[in-house]
Amino acid sequence: MSVNIMCRVSGGMTGTREALLKRDGKVREFESLEEAQKTADELNVKMNHEHSTAQFAYWPVEFPWQ
Repeated sequence: MSVNIMCRVSGGMTGTREALLKRDGKVREFESLEEAQKTADELNVKMNHEHSTAQFAYWPVEFPWQ
């Protein structure tokens, strides 16, 4: 089973958009749901600071077909 992180950004210049979390153009995959949740929690804190005009949301997703 593949565990990834889904990202949503709303506000700012682009409106609302969703996509899987990528690094260097490749979808990030995690070994466990717990590892993905920890990374998602860290990103939620890091990206939603008081000076941000957009709102970011990160959450783990499991894809059993991958």
